[in-house]
Amino acid sequence: MRRPRVKVDGEGFYHVVSRIGGKRFLIDETEKGVLLGMIRAAAAFSGVELYTFAIMSNHFHLLVRVPRKREVSDAELLRRMEALYGTPRFLKVLEKWEKWTKKNQAERVEEEKARLRARMYDLSQFCKTFKETYTQDYNRRHDNTGTIWEGRFKSILLEGSWRTLMTVAGYIHLNPVRAAMAERAEDAENAGYGAACQGDTRAMTGLVALVKRVYGVKEATWTQARDACAEVMAGAIERTLPDFGFQIPNSRSPAPEFPPKALKELLRRRVAGFLHGGALGGEAFLAKAKKLLPKRVRSRAPCELDACAGLGLAPAGGVREGNKDPAA
Repeated sequence: MRRPRVKVDGEGFYHVVSRIGGKRFLIDETEKGVLLGMIRAAAAFSGVELYTFAIMSNHFHLLVRVPRKREVSDAELLRRMEALYGTPRFLKVLEKWEKWTKKNQAERVEEEKARLRARMYDLSQFCKTFKETYTQDYNRRHDNTGTIWEGRFKSILLEGSWRTLMTVAGYIHLNPVRAAMAERAEDAENAGYGAACQGDTRAMTGLVALVKRVYGVKEATWTQARDACAEVMAGAIERTLPDFGFQIPNSRSPAPEFPPKALKELLRRRVAGFLHGGALGGEAFLAKAKKLLPKRVRSRAPCELDACAGLGLAPAGGVREGNKDPAA
């Protein structure tokens, strides 16, 4: 039975996870860079905002925002095509379109443009684009055949609140620490926070965009974004940070008091709710989100959400217990 994908029309925030099939560990250090490059290219084409990531040896985590659909001009379409295809392939497509136009087949060009536009601002198309491209590239380079992925991606719908997005980001950043691949999040160069700390400007841009979104500010620096992420991973889920020049916004669903040490420990172990819920957020958000989830997700038997309930977060659609594997 195929896994139901969770997505909504219009703007949405998602934690996306997908694994390599057959319990194989195919993504070595070189492959991690290749896969991340394809994820970024697909995001640039699709209009998806990649806030942060963790690329592991047998799976990946992404925190993304999918904006509402909007019109894309021809000039922007061409820019996005070059970002996805690379310049050599992009120029070949333009050459093909020019030949069609000269043969009075301009309608074929417009049909192809329409198909490309239809792939934008869609979570499924975004994931399909880079997962299929990576499989084809991996198979070509390693003389392999067939898909390398376990199945379709898993998506968890997230409330676009400070508490939800920053907590999930912290969970993603600590994934290499849980897997004993790095001692500290800032040392994990294949996760967004660690990559940014080591000078990856695109990783910095993603985290700055995340902080601007959740704090509701127009401007933020990388230093502010770094400190905000570090505070969450250290357990300061409710602390105001005056050095930022802006404060944590009030939440519509206030969390009960949660000791920093408890949050720090929570984020450093596998939490079922971050991986298996249909949606994650405050009570009001979940009441609305539950109606949008696939029927098979809504009908799952509910169970405990581990200690994550202490954050004022809860799952819609039920979750299943996590296992002892730290690489989540």
